[in-house]
Amino acid sequence: MAAFSTSLIVTELQPNSGYKEITVTTPLVTTGTTVELTLKDYGISAAGFLTVQGTSTSSDYGVIVTDAPTTAVSSGVLTITSGTQTGVKTYRITGESN
Repeated sequence: MAAFSTSLIVTELQPNSGYKEITVTTPLVTTGTTVELTLKDYGISAAGFLTVQGTSTSSDYGVIVTDAPTTAVSSGVLTITSGTQTGVKTYRITGESN
């Protein structure tokens, strides 16, 4: 498992609200690759973390499919492990503000 945290694109979709939604896009990665995000760095409370939804392109960028990542939160750090498709991953993360 390789980590790809240093090459992420993170976009906050609802700044300055009580609800946070960020989108994380990765480079082309393989199944089982992990990313770790410190939730407070993006204004999300560890206790208020709500969801992660993922999509993935096919390795030839021809098809977008649902990605089923596994997730865990420990000490305010969200760990996402990519699902079964090699491709560019996009994860929608939601939660309550700090």
